[in-house]
Amino acid sequence: MASWIDVLSFLTITSLFVGTIFGVVYIAKCISAAAQNTKESLQTKGISISDKGVSIKTSKRFDRENYVDATQRGVIKALDASNFHPGGTDDSQYNLKSKSSSNLLSADGAAHSSKIFGIRRSHSGASK
Repeated sequence: MASWIDVLSFLTITSLFVGTIFGVVYIAKCISAAAQNTKESLQTKGISISDKGVSIKTSKRFDRENYVDATQRGVIKALDASNFHPGGTDDSQYNLKSKSSSNLLSADGAAHSSKIFGIRRSHSGASK
């Protein structure tokens, strides 16, 4: 026959295990409720989260002209960023083309323009 200490130990250990299980379940429910509240608040802002991914509702619609304009702006920014212009105003020595090749394009040394990706860029071929 079990003594009262054995029964008390059994009840204590059992209550600790049951309490731990209930604690884990309670914490899981709190986390799930917080995630659901976050989903609902994001959905009111136009962001929908599901098991298939995230979708964002926007009020703007871009047509082909807006897309082409944005692409051209990006290309121009990239071309401008690719040219190295130190602090001086005389940047003719830092151009990617050599003076001889720019002189071949315009034999008279006057201002000329070239097309890069269908975009007209003007620059001077004259030497200082």
